Amino acid sequence: MRVFDFTHAIVREPGRSVVDGIRTTPNAPSYEGVMTEHRAYVAALRAAGLSVDVLPPLEGFPDSVFVEDPAFVVPEGAILLRPGAPSRLGEREAMRDALGEHFGRLPELQEGELADGGDVLVTPRTIFIGSVETHQPFRRGGVA
Repeated sequence: MRVFDFTHAIVREPGRSVVDGIRTTPNAPSYEGVMTEHRAYVAALRAAGLSVDVLPPLEGFPDSVFVEDPAFVVPEGAILLRPGAPSRLGEREAMRDALGEHFGRLPELQEGELADGGDVLVTPRTIFIGSVETHQPFRRGGVA
């Protein structure tokens, strides 16, 4: 399996609330700076030949611009994840319809199973998903 053969990308336009998102630095980014970077990112994806679906901002979810966290996507399918930050749990529902346009079946993590996009490691033969809370696999049998 080749892990980076994509023809489509899904991105979310940052809302003004992006400046209130989770961060590890004391200084919040400027909305204008985030928008400049976002526009350049979308332009780079299109320049690389990808079709880009741009979703509207979600003001109630400042970190929703990071669409890779509530869903894990490979060319063959997608899994709706459950981010570890309680403030981000609603983001996955906002991704459901967008992903449903590209994939017929969307398995999802269940209550108590926490993982976000940063917990996923893809290799040519195996996909590893760990937990944001315990750094242990969330389920040995895979997603139903």
